[in-house]
Amino acid sequence: MKTLVYRMVTFAASALVLGTMAYGQTQMKVEIPFAFSVGKATLPPGSYLFYRPSLGSVTMTILENTASHNSVYAVGAYVNSNDRPSEPSFVFACASGTCSLSAVRTAGGTLMYSAPHKTAGSQSALVSFISIPITTRNGD
Repeated sequence: MKTLVYRMVTFAASALVLGTMAYGQTQMKVEIPFAFSVGKATLPPGSYLFYRPSLGSVTMTILENTASHNSVYAVGAYVNSNDRPSEPSFVFACASGTCSLSAVRTAGGTLMYSAPHKTAGSQSALVSFISIPITTRNGD
């Protein structure tokens, strides 16, 4: 009897937590035509879904390839929440033929990501920024 009650309480708590996470989740889609890095992961060109599940004051970032369904987690920090872009976009910093996710600009503010650090002995290179528009999708 105790096992049944324990299982029911565990199931109810899980449903509450997971339901809250799904409700607070923002989903966006972006088509990225070039390979890029996020943290230590290098991702191929393609269509990606971008999730920001709300977990209280913590914002977890998930980027999922729609073809392979492979996902990566990224750690970002909000800056200048008053900065409201007219068009939400992903911003990439590109140098020496490689690009990395630099920021995601949405109506909720700008989420910045750290760029990979230069290795010892590397020379500084010209950095360009590429902005790609995103489409907000909720519940698709």
